[in-house]
Amino acid sequence: MLLSSGNTAFKWIKTKSLLQRLRGFQPNLSIYFETDDFIVKTARTPSELLEVLELRHEVFVQEWQGKSLPFGVDVDKYDFEADHLIIYSKKQEQAVGTYRLLCSRFTNRFYSQSEFEMDQFLRWGFTKLEMGRACVHPDFRDGNTIDLLWKGLSRYIELADVRFLFGCSSVRIEDQRYAEALMKSFFEKGQWSDDFQIRPTKKYRYSKFSMESGFALEPSESRKLVPPLLRSYLAAGAKVYGQPAYDRAFGCIDILTILDMKHLNSRFQQRFF
Repeated sequence: MLLSSGNTAFKWIKTKSLLQRLRGFQPNLSIYFETDDFIVKTARTPSELLEVLELRHEVFVQEWQGKSLPFGVDVDKYDFEADHLIIYSKKQEQAVGTYRLLCSRFTNRFYSQSEFEMDQFLRWGFTKLEMGRACVHPDFRDGNTIDLLWKGLSRYIELADVRFLFGCSSVRIEDQRYAEALMKSFFEKGQWSDDFQIRPTKKYRYSKFSMESGFALEPSESRKLVPPLLRSYLAAGAKVYGQPAYDRAFGCIDILTILDMKHLNSRFQQRFF
């Protein structure tokens, strides 16, 4: 899940006219389908994008940080280059889930680059899709909503012919010992890789990060720390890479996660594709 500092978002809004940028918003790709209770689509209009930014503000700023920002939106410069997947509740008549999608077919700037040194990965061929800003309204945090996010994502992947999915997954940890132990647990389960030599940028580094310390987490403890969406990525065949980025502003670590669609779990392949 990708987050931005509230102060950063506010400064950006002051230097750019939010209304002007909203008016100029156009999607790169469009998807749309319905279930009995929900509509799954990409934002197509300025008003739909605004609803996404308001939902993110409710979750990331008000719920996570206990704050409220001017304009009541969570926004940054990447939002107007991205497509935004929306889960829309027919009963509530509102957006209840969203995912920001930045595709290498349409941009060469990604949020993950602000936290990680990852040029080696980005230079590698094939179409890549950065997934970020995933959030779900508190009343809809269940397996059904995650399934719908995956179904919407699968439609987008097929349209854009995506080979690699990647993004930052946020975990509510600050203590370096816990961060090291969690990454060690991924390594022991074969879910960690050091391909591409991915490392946090200087601003987001822990000092002398090592997975060799004797501190360890119980399996139940490590599972409790890993949020459902990251568990879903790992179940699909994704791995976590390199070292985590410590986001002091949000009191969490961000872990770079990459899924090669060639290694997609067969169960996910059958279920969503």
